[in-house]
Amino acid sequence: MQSELLDRSYHFLNFLPTVSDFLVQKHKESGLKVDEKGLYNLVTEADLKAESMILDEIQKNYPADGILSEERGKIEGKSGYTWVVDPLDGTTNYTHGLPLYGISVGVVETDTMIPLVGMVFFPELNTYYHTIKGQGAFREKTPIQVSNTSSLKDSLFVTGFPYDRNLSLDTLMQYYKSILQKSRGIRRTGAATLDLCWLAEGKFEGYYELGLKPWDMAAAGLIVLEAKGKITSMDGNDFSIMIPSLLATNGLVHEYLLAEFEGQINRVAY
Repeated sequence: MQSELLDRSYHFLNFLPTVSDFLVQKHKESGLKVDEKGLYNLVTEADLKAESMILDEIQKNYPADGILSEERGKIEGKSGYTWVVDPLDGTTNYTHGLPLYGISVGVVETDTMIPLVGMVFFPELNTYYHTIKGQGAFREKTPIQVSNTSSLKDSLFVTGFPYDRNLSLDTLMQYYKSILQKSRGIRRTGAATLDLCWLAEGKFEGYYELGLKPWDMAAAGLIVLEAKGKITSMDGNDFSIMIPSLLATNGLVHEYLLAEFEGQINRVAY
């Protein structure tokens, strides 16, 4: 199993720079075609082409593997492995000319959906993060680890808002206000994978968000865990990429944040 995971990781760490180069070049062009999948939820021609590049590479080299991707959905496999792919996390940033976007590719165990491999590339930040379960987390070739900050007042947090945020805006603002009053601040990058990778290397102490999808969490979530972080749902249940709420921390402030959410979480429609 370990050799199979290593092979998949090595292959895509060498392939994904090709997708990165495509996204950077497309970002420089004028007249990018943008469609709306829903209110606030965008898809571009770059998303679709990048996804095709990644999926074609998977099916060419690992034809027995399953695939779960943001734009194309689910493709069944027979190997026991499923690739979870977000070809462009941070599409809104991308369409507005911001460099805060990434390519997320993970491999999970098909039966349990437990993450086994995670790779996230940030084309215009010129860096990438990766991990294999049980082998630690890395930014390029350098090992990374979460921060050792243990108090809320010394912590910096990051969050995001779901596409259907209007359904739960009051509760989202209550979370925001409660944490903002007790910490150094809250940031919002607009890309869940970036939030999680920056948490994994100690830039943030905690990240929370509602309404996430499996491709938001599969690769970057494993990177956090391998960087010695802690992840649960926002109501304290075990981490699963199939549960659309996420609380990720350095572990030292986790219980404090769970206490902040307690009594509020049930009012959110997720």
